[in-house]
Formats: sequence, structure tokens, C-alpha cells
Amino acid sequence: MPSDRVQRATTMILDAIVSKKFKVGEALPPEIELAEWLQVARPTMREAVRTLTERGVVNVVHGRGTFVVDPAEWTDLSSIIWWISQTSSPKELGMYLSEVRRMLEVGACGLAAERRVDADIEHLRQKLDEYDAASEQGDIEAATRADLEFHQAILSASKNPFLASIMTPLSTALHDSRLLTTSVPQIRKRARHHHFEILEAIEQSDAQRAKDAMRSHMTQTSSDIETHLSD
Repeated sequence: MPSDRVQRATTMILDAIVSKKFKVGEALPPEIELAEWLQVARPTMREAVRTLTERGVVNVVHGRGTFVVDPAEWTDLSSIIWWISQTSSPKELGMYLSEVRRMLEVGACGLAAERRVDADIEHLRQKLDEYDAASEQGDIEAATRADLEFHQAILSASKNPFLASIMTPLSTALHDSRLLTTSVPQIRKRARHHHFEILEAIEQSDAQRAKDAMRSHMTQTSSDIETHLSD
């Protein structure tokens, strides 16, 4: 794992690319200048550049320099998510995430209903209880966390490791987006109803009902984003 200094330097360069200080197709500043701008030693700067090279964010052309790659060609999902989250409005980001979640979580919900074990139901019920308690107390951060963990538990119950792995990099963007909508009491009330329907269908091993319940939840989520998040 990169050191804190390397991570900070990496993030600074990413931010500069997002803000177009370092433009696509152009070379990063020379090593000495870049290290001074980052306020780090040259080995730390080189490690940060190496990290971004591995992610496909920059490309080293020997004898010419290190060039910023078009984000459409980046290969690292976390960097792509960072780019999108920094260049999209809250509503745009929320809708992008909602579309991805609909495609993945509806099917995952059906698999969870078919493959769940008793421990999965207990875990889902625990997260739903945590959501209810946090919501009643007006603890938006805790309610958001319980909400996301409820959905993550569904992915785990699907017993398909790829599903959870795909969603994990989206966790930060999902958290920030859900935090905005969870602050609305009516949305929390509707989410609680949908969560209960989903849990009941999974517990009864009714795959079609589980998928329908999740699809209904995602439709409502998209409507909430459209209504409550800013452009």
C-alpha cells in the first residue's frame, strides 16, 4: 500500500487533471518542478507518478515525458469514479449510480433469494434495525451507513464474489450521494418500506418477488434523486 505522502501526491495530481491544470494529452511538469509543486521529495513524486501510470491515468513516453491520458482510456475503476464524481453535478452522479445499481442489484437480489442462508437473513435484519434506529434518532450519517451496508449484505448473500467486488469501489460516491437523499425524512420512510419488502422476499426465497421489490426500490430512488438533488 502506498504511503500517506504518496497517496496525497497521487490525489493532488488527479485533482489537477480534473481541474484541467494538467490537460489531457499534455505532459506533466518536469520532475523537479512537479516535486516542488507537490511539496514532496522526488522519490515520493516518482512513486505517485508510477501509481498513476499503473492506473492508466498517465503514460510515460521515454525521452519525451509523462502525458495525461484521456479519462475514457483509464483502466482503474477508482480513478474513473473519482473523475466522474468530481466533474458531475450531484443529480448527474446520483442518476449514474442509480442506473448501475439497478443493473447489478436487481439480479443480485434474485440470486440472494435463491442462495441465502439463515446467517444472511440475520445480517440483513440487523442492518434494517440499525437503519430504523438511526432514522428515528435523526442520525443521517448512521442511517446512510446502515442503508449501504444493507445493500452490500444483499450482494454478499448472492454468493457471487464479483458483484461485491464491482460495487465496493463505488462506496465513497454512493455514500456521498445517499447522504444527501437520506437527510429527507420522507425518503427514509419510503426506503424503509422497500427494504422490508426486499428482506421479506429474500427470506421467503422468492427470487422474482425479490427482483421486483429491488426494481421498485431503484425506481423510487431515481425519482428521489431527480426531485431532491441539484443539477
